[in-house]
Amino acid sequence: MALIVISVVSVLLCGLTALLCYLYVKRTYDAIDMVFDSMMAGKYDNLSETAKESRLSKLTHKAVRILKTSTMDIEKTRQEKEIIQRYISDMAHQMKTPLSSIAMYTDLLLEGNITEIERQEFLSRIKTGTEKLQWMMDCLVKISRLEAGVIELNPVPAKIKKTISDSINTVYMEASRKNISVKTAEFEDISLLHDRKWTSEAITNILDNAIKYSPPDSEIYISVETLPVYTKIIITDNGIGIYPDELNSIFKRFYRGRNAKDTDGVGLGLYLANLILQKQGGYIYADSRPGQYTTFSIFLQNCKK
Repeated sequence: MALIVISVVSVLLCGLTALLCYLYVKRTYDAIDMVFDSMMAGKYDNLSETAKESRLSKLTHKAVRILKTSTMDIEKTRQEKEIIQRYISDMAHQMKTPLSSIAMYTDLLLEGNITEIERQEFLSRIKTGTEKLQWMMDCLVKISRLEAGVIELNPVPAKIKKTISDSINTVYMEASRKNISVKTAEFEDISLLHDRKWTSEAITNILDNAIKYSPPDSEIYISVETLPVYTKIIITDNGIGIYPDELNSIFKRFYRGRNAKDTDGVGLGLYLANLILQKQGGYIYADSRPGQYTTFSIFLQNCKK
């Protein structure tokens, strides 16, 4: 009799164990199914709740991290793809005009039915278009290398007067063609943390921009103001100016203001200047009144005393 009781109890225990195992496995599969359903639906909150309530919390937390990481990578890839597409589109748009001009004037030269004066004029315009393309490509190469970190700036304590002087010398001939004088106020030649070569290029781009949009026989004025943390280099011209609603856009790649449409340019100089300054802990902003003046303020870090 006792043996029969023991057998019945054993069977019942086995059945109960099997039932509990079935319920546990079912609950586990249901939890996993819920995790996957939430992942497929993109419902992060549901995953978080599952992580709190389920015994599969570790698995669920890992699923959340994997899903979010994958989503971030996909979004980053999508954004990079869009940037590249816009970049290529902008490049094609900017290169279209000079290439079309070069092709047109080359065809006219090849036809031969032109005067010597016309030939010289066409050759001059081809040269101008070629120089514009060359400058654009040089800028794009520098921008891409700076953005990718291939080129690293080396800001070290260096006297600023030499940097400014190098920039002025670079644009001297262009300013002379328009009889524009570049004047510099007296200032103390202090050491600032900057990469001299690249900072000179940034200032050159701003000066070149000022010359391009200033009338002949005008002036460009440079002054330097020392502040507690930064030193401000101020460049002011009396050119066409910039509308207030465009002051935050002029440093974007390929952006050209409404006032600049009739002047030759590609919209890369200010973008490159801003990128160079950011790469060494500086920054730049602009102030302007259309038809009166434009002021660019460059901020470079002071050396620690």
